[in-house]
Amino acid sequence: MAGGQQRPRAFNRREVVKLVGGTLALVVGGWAFLFLGAWEYVRWTEDFFPGTAPSDVLEAEAWEVTDDAVVFAAVGDTGTGGRNQMDVAQAMVDAYQETPYGFVAHVGDVSYYGSIVDRWPEVWEEPYKPLLDAGVLFQVALGNHELEEESSEDVEAWIADRLAQFGYDKTYRVVPYGPIDFFFLDTATPLIAGDRSGEQRAWLEQALADSQARWKVAVMHHAPYSSSPKRGSYTEIRDIVQPLFAEHGVQLVLTGHDHLYERTYPQDGVTYVVTGAGAKLSEIGTSDFTALSAKVLQFMLVEIEGQEMTVQAIDVNGTVFDEVALGMDGRVS
Repeated sequence: MAGGQQRPRAFNRREVVKLVGGTLALVVGGWAFLFLGAWEYVRWTEDFFPGTAPSDVLEAEAWEVTDDAVVFAAVGDTGTGGRNQMDVAQAMVDAYQETPYGFVAHVGDVSYYGSIVDRWPEVWEEPYKPLLDAGVLFQVALGNHELEEESSEDVEAWIADRLAQFGYDKTYRVVPYGPIDFFFLDTATPLIAGDRSGEQRAWLEQALADSQARWKVAVMHHAPYSSSPKRGSYTEIRDIVQPLFAEHGVQLVLTGHDHLYERTYPQDGVTYVVTGAGAKLSEIGTSDFTALSAKVLQFMLVEIEGQEMTVQAIDVNGTVFDEVALGMDGRVS
């Protein structure tokens, strides 16, 4: 051609189809990636889909409590009012029908997406109505969504409202139940390792020393041991509580905050469990202290008979996906 110019290359039909197809694949793949990411977030990470609350009518006070035998449940981080919370609540109701229990240890975060005072019916009364109607006692280790770490007159009044909602006069307490003393701790305000923690730490040491119960279970929101890539272990809390738990024979510690399940090998004779998958799910990890971790909606059922405690983790289908037996010395039996 004149001036050395080259005629633009013409694409044949096969090449055009290939180019258009590749472009469409990229577009469709991109939208699929965004859709799957949005689905994961809405369905599991935040639990925005509505659900159906359990409607079963349970036999009231069907459980037995003796000096050496008892069954209790544990759950945490439930407060969405969505499908996942309702599914876990239904599984808890189903478990009651098979193995009645009269006590639930809740590890905190009862309400997301708004005030617990405003959302109380949808995050508490509706999902747990069959259990509440049957007379099951719920006790809560208040979480960061119930309490605040800052200190001010407004925050103190806000906390007082939440305590009144549960009928508590303090944010930490001992709750005896059969052969167990439950030690409900406040790791939100004040953090047990924070500037305002002296009173609670002194109380815990004395309460543990005074306890004559054969079984001791601590319940708190923030986890001394967690392999979650999002939050992980609160080592400042661990440094405070672990020596006290080991010295005074605490066998089991129930925690939440991370939205997953993780059980440790006994640490100084104490097994720590994160049971924070009561409505939301987050990524899991493992550490040298991890016996099992799982990204699965779940609650726990714990049975004491004589000198053995059987700890089970149960998913929404009623499947026991983790089980361990602990002796009174805290060892895996």
